[in-house]
Parts: sequence; structure tokens; C-alpha cells
Amino acid sequence: MYYPLTSDLSVIRSKNNISVTRKQTVMAKDPTQKAKLTLKALDLALTQDITNDCYLQPKLQKCLNMHDLASEVAALSTRQEDVEEIARTGNQIMRRMIWYLSSGYSISTVLGYFRPTSQGVFLESELTSAPDRKRLKLGVAYSMSQEMRQALADAEIDVEIQKSVSGPQLFTVVSAQDAQNPEAAARGEGVPVSSGQACIIKGKHIKVGGEGEQIGVTIRRADGDSGETFFFPVPKLYPNTPTQVGFVLPATVVDGSVWSVTLCTQLGNNGVLLKTPPRTATMSGNFVVGDVSETPGGGEDDRPVIE
Repeated sequence: MYYPLTSDLSVIRSKNNISVTRKQTVMAKDPTQKAKLTLKALDLALTQDITNDCYLQPKLQKCLNMHDLASEVAALSTRQEDVEEIARTGNQIMRRMIWYLSSGYSISTVLGYFRPTSQGVFLESELTSAPDRKRLKLGVAYSMSQEMRQALADAEIDVEIQKSVSGPQLFTVVSAQDAQNPEAAARGEGVPVSSGQACIIKGKHIKVGGEGEQIGVTIRRADGDSGETFFFPVPKLYPNTPTQVGFVLPATVVDGSVWSVTLCTQLGNNGVLLKTPPRTATMSGNFVVGDVSETPGGGEDDRPVIE
């Protein structure tokens, strides 16, 4: 039996029943195994007059790379195949996709349809020479294939209730502009998290304080193998409140990079300094530099632009 990854315990509510189940990060044992998608229920802070409404957000598992996928393909194959060779071929295909998309081609795969996009307004007189690249925004649009839509439709849904969780809860990371103007973000006018700019962790009971070198916020790169890490002590956190903690993303961070967030504080839920050891919480999902964070409770076009 093939179990390449690990698992741990979590409390899940499914179909109005609450039970303790093993939270699977195990990948499929065979191609026909039904997928299981866990959604976490989070407080909907946009509605000030209603205090008991939630929105559902996918609970991300491990960030897989090409080698992980190649290992899975090799394990499911009926013949002996080399994992490194599969990964090499997969990476070559992805690099050719990158080249063709950047050359104006569209691509249709089993995952979906990809096409290059551009945004920018110019006067006709400005187009006699190469356009100003600072005013031109290039990206890639993605539309789900029928097979991807069907896989989501067939997935078994579990809902994880987090309302009873004690201690710090990290919900999402957004740009400072979106934190100040959530209504605009809900209308689809959000501002991406950007390098060199302030970003805000939104959550509950997350004010940072206390004594010790570990007190603060740590972000760690989740894609690739670099393990690049940045630490922000309390003096570099602003705002620093029970629901919002901000920091300036380093200018060296590149667009498209994926980051995890961990917060360590010695303050209790009421803001009082605890005599117990510091409490540490890690956001269940990651944030992507250059992307607009998901809007709580908001709908989303199934053809998002990958910037």
C-alpha cells in the first residue's frame, strides 16, 4: 500500500456530525479514489451586524512540487518507471509551456485552458515606440477544464469548524490597502501583496507581545527548496492588534513565490501577558506574492488571472 506523505488528527464536522478523523495528506492510492476536500469555516468579519456567520475556505495541504507528482505517477504505474526521468520530462513540458505562453500562444491541457493577457492604457502617440513596461501588466489567464470541474464536483466535502479553537488564529494575508478597504476587495478591486510593501495578517487573538527571541512573525518560502526565511520582531510589526498584524515584505521577495506564516506571542486572548510559554500558530494556507488574496465569502471568477 502506498503512503508517501504523513497525516495527523483533526476535528471534522461532516453532514452535521462531528467526529475525530485522520486529516489525510496521503495522496491517492489509485487513480479512481475519490478526492476529499476539507473546507475550514472562518468568521465573516465583513458583516458587522451578524456575529455568527462564516465563510468556507479550502484548507491547503502540502505544497507539492514536480518531484512529488512524479513519485505519484511512478507509484501508480503498472511498469517500473524512473521518478527522476518523469520529473525531468514534466519540468521540460512546463518550461515549454512558459515559452509558448510568453510568445502569444494559448495552451489547452487536461488541467484547463491557459492564455496570455495584458492590461494597460496608452495614447496612440505613445505606441510609435516600445510601450512603457512599468505601465503594462502581463499575466496568464486560466480556465478550468471539464475534467477539473468534474473532479471538484465529485470531491467529498468535509467542513472543519475553527470557532472553538483557543489561542491565535491566522486567517489570511492581504495587502495593507485591502485591509483598509475590504469592501473594494470584495468587489474584485483588490490590490496584490507586493514586495517592499506593507501586508497584513488577519485573524483572531493575534496581537504579538512578550519576552523571548522567538516572539514575532516568521514567513518561510513554501515553494522550491530554498527554505528562505524572514523574521519580524515586535518593533517591526504595525499594526499590532488582536485582529490585524502587519509587516513590510522584503523588497527581495519575488512575484509568484509562495510563503507560509507563523506567529509567536505570549499574550493571552484578553491581551494580558501570560506566565506560560509563548503560543505559536501557523496559518493553514499560504500566501502568494503578486496575487490578490481571496476575499472572505466572496465569489470568484473561474477564469482568474495568474499574474
